[in-house]
Amino acid sequence: MNRNYFLKSLTVGIFILFLYNSCSDEPKSRNEETVKPVSLQSIDYDLGHPLKKWSLSDSLAQISGIAWVKNDQLLAIEDLRPILYEIKLGDTTGIIANKIQFRQAGEDKFDFEDLAVVNDTAYALWSHGAIFKIIKSKKEDSAQRTKTWLKKDNNTEGLAYDPVSGNLLIACKEESGLENEKKSTRAIYEFDRKADSLKPDPFMLINKKDFEAVVGEKVDFYPAAIAVHPITHDIYIISTKDTKAIAQFSYDKKLKAFDYIDKEILPQPEGICFDPEGNLYISTESRHNKPAYIYKFAVKK
Repeated sequence: MNRNYFLKSLTVGIFILFLYNSCSDEPKSRNEETVKPVSLQSIDYDLGHPLKKWSLSDSLAQISGIAWVKNDQLLAIEDLRPILYEIKLGDTTGIIANKIQFRQAGEDKFDFEDLAVVNDTAYALWSHGAIFKIIKSKKEDSAQRTKTWLKKDNNTEGLAYDPVSGNLLIACKEESGLENEKKSTRAIYEFDRKADSLKPDPFMLINKKDFEAVVGEKVDFYPAAIAVHPITHDIYIISTKDTKAIAQFSYDKKLKAFDYIDKEILPQPEGICFDPEGNLYISTESRHNKPAYIYKFAVKK
């Protein structure tokens, strides 16, 4: 090979390599800029200014779930006792109007995390995945326990009635139950009320990366309560562990909005529900020598 030809080829090759490296560096910084999210999209409710709040008695210090029943009346459950509490919302206090014990207290060690109401039937969720169906009757209340394939490792904490399907949604606080998903992925499953069984595939998945465009960063999200809006059918999910926040999803499972929760107002939020007009209710456990509370929030104007 001619020596001059070799030197010319080598010079051209070095020049092309230099141009490639120079160009490849610049798009990186541009790409990094384009993935930066827009401003934080807040949920439809003003969590900083509750319309009302009601203090609760010591019996409900560990309140873990609430459900709307009728005007000025909610149903509640707390962690350790198989009891449904009918709560009358007064001026400033939530008064226990009735108690429904649906299981013998000493029979098992319970950890009830949420409940849902469908007509005259209530459903209570155990953290190990079992659902208790409590049917109210004029003669005698009855309770039926249904096991699902969800287990302790899934840590089922959220239960809600879905008016679209007529079924129940169960939120897993920990493991999704799916082999190929990341450990940080959270799953919502659908319980078929007619078949009395849990559907095998998740209703929706929550991924850390989903929060980047809305929140501005990846979020460790641990579902503790779930509710479906009666009018828009948006799905609201509260996270309590590590990240205290509330996320709003459209019914087609897309993250729409997100808000961090003020710990001064809601130190340990564990329950969420809506009334038929779309007002939002959130319960918080007793913390820092203060009683448990239920708060009412209105849609932002």
